[in-house]
Amino acid sequence: MVKAFRNTVMALTFVVVAGSNIIWSLLDDYVACGLAVAASVTAGFCAERAFVKRSHREMIRQHGADWQLGSERIESGGPTRTAKAEK
Repeated sequence: MVKAFRNTVMALTFVVVAGSNIIWSLLDDYVACGLAVAASVTAGFCAERAFVKRSHREMIRQHGADWQLGSERIESGGPTRTAKAEK
């Protein structure tokens, strides 16, 4: 679902940016398409990141403040499950 939503956002952003630049002849067509590709990729990353942040907040809500990302857990010195710790 996230990929479908991200791809939809990217396609709509491309159409809007490229279409508006081409219709109003603000930029050369190639530059307009390049700008539209850059804008659509940026919008796709932002949409995907919003889903990640939302799921992170949901995990914290369900499992409490002890739930952290693995990288945060390692940096904070919290409990981790490694082969070394199990020995």
